[in-house]
Amino acid sequence: MLDSLPAALDADPELVVTLVVRPGSTTDDLAGRGIVTGDRVHVVTAARGIPAGAGAVRDVRARRDSGVRVAARLVRDGKADAMVSVAPLEAIAAAAQFTFGLLPGATRASLAAVVDVSRPGDPAGVVLCDAGGSVDVTSDDLAQFALAAAAYARVRAGAGEPRVGLLAARPALPDTVRRAAHELLGSLGIDYVGQVDAGSLVAMNGSDLPRPDVVVTDGFTGDVVLSCLRAVRAAAATAGPDASGGLDPAWRSPAGPDLQGGTIVLGVDGVAVRAGDPVGGPDDLSTGLPAALATAATVFRDGLVGQIRAELARLVARRRALAGLSL
Repeated sequence: MLDSLPAALDADPELVVTLVVRPGSTTDDLAGRGIVTGDRVHVVTAARGIPAGAGAVRDVRARRDSGVRVAARLVRDGKADAMVSVAPLEAIAAAAQFTFGLLPGATRASLAAVVDVSRPGDPAGVVLCDAGGSVDVTSDDLAQFALAAAAYARVRAGAGEPRVGLLAARPALPDTVRRAAHELLGSLGIDYVGQVDAGSLVAMNGSDLPRPDVVVTDGFTGDVVLSCLRAVRAAAATAGPDASGGLDPAWRSPAGPDLQGGTIVLGVDGVAVRAGDPVGGPDDLSTGLPAALATAATVFRDGLVGQIRAELARLVARRRALAGLSL
């Protein structure tokens, strides 16, 4: 991780980094890379990390001295503007929700990641939300995800209203939650393009299929999609560089879609980004950490949290209208 820090600092002259590390010789490690603490790099120690696995959320709540809890408190207390971590994704999401709290109008946090590259000339990619953060969702949850992810996509692209799709199966397979979400999303004033299938997330060479900028789903289905994309990428890599199978070549690039900014937690009152590969491949932090730091800096400077807060206020108004309550 330390090896990639100089590149991140060089890329953003205004960036100041506080490293949350275990007690040890980090200052000497930094000095060996020509980085001096006290100016743009500071060090805070944390007693332990959080291992990946089913107990990660429980460990985050129980271990106040864990790295993700310490980093989240720095943001909450105004000593940092955002947190970027290489901890397990579930630990980062739990620490963000537990420490920052949810935004008004949000009932749960969600995870958003860029899972593919778009066609030539349009590198923004597709934002998948929820990418593994929730299981049992309601139509209102999916509406929250759509509003938050659309705001994130606008910040990433710099302008324009993103096209939002709702991930669904074939029309012959009815889904009560998605039917209700389909109607709700169509009433929120976003550029909602309707229900889409998982094929919309895969850029096939020469395809003329319309591409949404944002696709929302539940976390269980989102994680299944990521697993499938991981298998496709592994198969392409095994087949060799000349056997692309029609997939965009950037799938096998170290700077490909899996490293375009990491995975961000949305719906919380702060900025938290997980550096690395949301599709589940090796975390090449020489590329992934600078990309995640750039994402965190960009969304903080552009006021993403405030934008999501305003979008959720619209949803709250819509809820009241549907309930027959006056504004």
